[in-house]
Amino acid sequence: MKMVEEKVNTHRWLVVIGGVLIIMCLGVAYAWGVFLMPIAKEFGWGRGETSLAVSILLLVFSVFMVIGGMCEKRYGPRVTATLGGIFVSLGWVLAYFTQSLWWLYISYGLLAGIGTGLSYLPAISTGVKWFPDKRGLITGIVIFGFGFGAAFLAPLAARFIELYDWRITMLIYGVGFGAIIVGAAQLLKTPPRDWQPPGLAAQKRDGLKVVSNDFSPCQMLKTTTFKLIFISYFTAMVAGMMAIGHISAFANDAGYTSIQAAFTITVLAITNGLGRIIFGALSDKIGRKSVIVVLFLVMAIGMILLPYMTILFALYVAAGVIGLCFGGFLAVYPAATGDFFGTKDFGTNYGLVFLGYGVGCFVGPLIGGIVYDVTGSYSVAFIAAGILALCGGGIVALFLKPPNFQSNS
Repeated sequence: MKMVEEKVNTHRWLVVIGGVLIIMCLGVAYAWGVFLMPIAKEFGWGRGETSLAVSILLLVFSVFMVIGGMCEKRYGPRVTATLGGIFVSLGWVLAYFTQSLWWLYISYGLLAGIGTGLSYLPAISTGVKWFPDKRGLITGIVIFGFGFGAAFLAPLAARFIELYDWRITMLIYGVGFGAIIVGAAQLLKTPPRDWQPPGLAAQKRDGLKVVSNDFSPCQMLKTTTFKLIFISYFTAMVAGMMAIGHISAFANDAGYTSIQAAFTITVLAITNGLGRIIFGALSDKIGRKSVIVVLFLVMAIGMILLPYMTILFALYVAAGVIGLCFGGFLAVYPAATGDFFGTKDFGTNYGLVFLGYGVGCFVGPLIGGIVYDVTGSYSVAFIAAGILALCGGGIVALFLKPPNFQSNS
């Protein structure tokens, strides 16, 4: 029996490793700022219409999180993540042939977005199921790869673009991502039915009992808790993705070199990854709600001050602060979904919650680009996003509470 337990314990950490590798490849979406200016310059496109490519990717990503949850439940995490890896590779490789906005939108936006959605959720949900006692920490570790991947892939992409061009870079990345995601997907396996780690105990957070009932997707959608989580997630992502999508271009406008500008993404990506682990683990100890409110407050301050951070070091500090908060959100919201609505239908449930992420990520970069095209500056967009983040924090602080299962049964 002891040998069986050790084998199971070893495998659940292999699941985490596989998840991190998958998420690292998907995280290059946060390096879009490196590709933005070379593509826009080659074709003479505006930043708003060029940024729409990554907005489409992130929106499609969130939609296919729901579909990915359904596929995972029916076909398992290995098949679902493998299929996602194929789509990711196809989208990046086809982007090499871009000659029009629509081709870029379909290849990089639609196809890579489908693959990202299908691959992302199995990497997270499988880990959550193996570690019900450490949801925040494990979610943070797995999705740490989303930020960490961009940390070194962004400057590497900038260097490749200088040596070759953005097309060759997308081709190289597409082939590499496909191989890594498909390989890592083979490590994903769901735990035995009714399995739980020894010593798992009921927990309380923020003085509120964690929900032990499993909500179906339909039951979850009826709750006020879901609506508040969705809205607040949306506001967080509008602010965060506006900065991620445009901070490199903002640095270029301030007069810094392409490498210096790309390093803002590196700083943001590293802290993004660290924020997932730090705040995911912290939320296990002091509560999801408390951590989310703090994240909103700090994010709002960072966005409002960002337009004034024109000194390089100050710009890096602002990028770091925003990255920490953004990563924190991505770790705490999945864990909160598991706390409030259970893990039986976690894949589909979090996919529905994640639509708030997708809509916010679609709106954030797009509005940032449009405001820049109209005003010639990012100031109005960044400050408005900071105020929106304050509103999101207020919603969570005043109204968020666990759902009532009985009223939805």
